[in-house]
Amino acid sequence: MRTVSQSPIVSALLEAVDAGLLVLNRERQILATNRAPLLENLRHARRSIGLRPGEFFACPRAAEQPQGCGAGEHCLACGTFQAVTQSQAGGRTVEQECLLTSGEGENATSLELNVRATQVDIDGKDYTVVSLRDISHEKRRQALERVFFHDILNTLSALSNWTHLLNQASGERLDRARERVSRLVGQLEREIQLQRTLLEAEQGTLRPQRVKVTPAALLEDLQGMFADAPSAQQRILTVEDRCPGVELVTDPVLLGRVLVNMVKNAFEATPAEGQVRLWCERETGLNADGESESGDAVAFNVHNPGEIPPAVAPRIFQRSFTTKAGTGHGLGTYGMRLLGERYLGGKVSFASSAAAGTVFSIRLPLPAAVGAGI
Repeated sequence: MRTVSQSPIVSALLEAVDAGLLVLNRERQILATNRAPLLENLRHARRSIGLRPGEFFACPRAAEQPQGCGAGEHCLACGTFQAVTQSQAGGRTVEQECLLTSGEGENATSLELNVRATQVDIDGKDYTVVSLRDISHEKRRQALERVFFHDILNTLSALSNWTHLLNQASGERLDRARERVSRLVGQLEREIQLQRTLLEAEQGTLRPQRVKVTPAALLEDLQGMFADAPSAQQRILTVEDRCPGVELVTDPVLLGRVLVNMVKNAFEATPAEGQVRLWCERETGLNADGESESGDAVAFNVHNPGEIPPAVAPRIFQRSFTTKAGTGHGLGTYGMRLLGERYLGGKVSFASSAAAGTVFSIRLPLPAAVGAGI
């Protein structure tokens, strides 16, 4: 460590570069860092020397194994881990993208980094210099482009077709065309509004508007919304209200956004002629022993027959992470958790297996004295 800290070349490099820089030894332990804003703003540890990158950034995965950062199965998919280990193994410069969650709970921050690992020789010893550059704005621009060029254009295409029919139809066909055009215009507006909502949510300027609403009304809106949606074509959506008479106090627009994302993701994971199930149910907050845990709640659940691979599951809620080639924008599941937990006070989760398929859920607590029979 003394060799690194007293090297004039290393010192000049650390001071001259705006990107975050880490100097690592062969065990991937940090020997020196610079004071780039990226590192200073996200520093969770009081010290950095001796820590590995995941420990320095408080990656939740770094604490899962006694050996720390790099020891877990999921670490193999980490862009920083890949760049460093491949650079050390091949003695070359390796560049990767890294999607990293820094911190946990309300303090969690989603990072999108460009990672570049390079080998250097200082007084006959090998070290790894890692540069970290924040590319979140680039990823956000790319995501928005995909949204507008994919989702928006799909809706506009359907709207154009129905508008053409509207000009030629009469009688019942005219009424049906008017209904579809109106519904598609509303869908187009929601797609644009969704992006604005996500930006406001990330910036902390979003203000939920809480009112009383019934799950039945939300489910009915969703069923109508997907009647002509491109993602729903050749697939079956079944909707079931298992909590009649219950009222929620929530923001129906934000909750609708969460449920729309859940249903869209389920359609994308379902083969042609397959079925997606959407239902709500009341939970009593009792555990298996009949003891109270967290109070009454309403859970909205969306099931599809596919399985999320175990290697992918830990990254599902990371911003910009997507398994979709070409059309994926990595905002769906991230948006679910951001809106559902931070702004609606619920709990967003999923369960997946080859035998049972995948269920995404949002659980919202019921206020005292709200609901049938109370």
